[in-house]
Amino acid sequence: MRTQLSKALTIVLTVIISGPLIAEDWSTDEFGRNWLGNRHVQQVFGTDDWLPSPPSGDLYCSEGVLDMTNPLLPLCPPGTTLEVRNATAYSRMHANDPRVAGQLTFVFSGSFDSASFSGPAWGTWKLESDGCDGTWEGTFAGQRSFVPGQANPLDPFFPPGFGGVWISNLDLRGKSTGDCGGLRMKGVEIITTLTPLPLAYEMLLPCDQIGCLPEGVTAGRIFRRWR
Repeated sequence: MRTQLSKALTIVLTVIISGPLIAEDWSTDEFGRNWLGNRHVQQVFGTDDWLPSPPSGDLYCSEGVLDMTNPLLPLCPPGTTLEVRNATAYSRMHANDPRVAGQLTFVFSGSFDSASFSGPAWGTWKLESDGCDGTWEGTFAGQRSFVPGQANPLDPFFPPGFGGVWISNLDLRGKSTGDCGGLRMKGVEIITTLTPLPLAYEMLLPCDQIGCLPEGVTAGRIFRRWR
C-alpha cells in the first residue's frame, strides 16, 4: 500500500508540538572567488537549511503493508525495506560564495532497512542562484545511517533501541546555466535528521528547543571552464 508523504506528514504536525544561519564570508571579490592553484578551481562551503513544509511523494514497503500508527515511525514487515520515491522538498542554501547560495528544490528517493531506517538515498536538485542570473542543476547519491547514542529531543516518541540520529553522507554533482553558465561543482553534504523519515527540524519541535540548526553541511569545489 502506497501512502502520500504529504498526507502522512500532516498527521505528524498534529501529533508533535507545533534567523537564518549565514556562513562566514570568505570572499575576496564580489563573488568570493578564491581560485586555487591554476585558478580554475575554487573551494566552497555552505549550510543547507530545510524549510518546514511536508514533502510530496510516495511512501510504501517493498513487501507487505505500511503501518503508520506512529507517524514518526513508519513500520514495514521485518526483512523488508521502507521505500521513499520522488519526495519533493525545499531548503535555503547559505554559502561563502553567493553563486552557490539561494533557494533549493530537491527531489529525493531512498530504500531504508525496516529495522534501522538506513540505506541508499539518491535524487536531483536545482538551485536558484543568489549570485548570478542563473541556476544550478545536479544529482546526489549516498548512504543514510542510524547513529545510536547521539542526543535527540524526539527520543521519547520512539520505542527502546531508537536513541540516536540519522546521518546521510551524500556525493553532489552539478552544473550551472544562465549567467552562471560554464561552471561545474563537485562536493559532499552531511545531513542530520531526527526521525526515520528525513524531515526538517522545524516541523517537529519549536526552534527554542532545538535551535533550528541547518540540516545539511556542504563542502565542495567549483570548476570553471578552461579558456
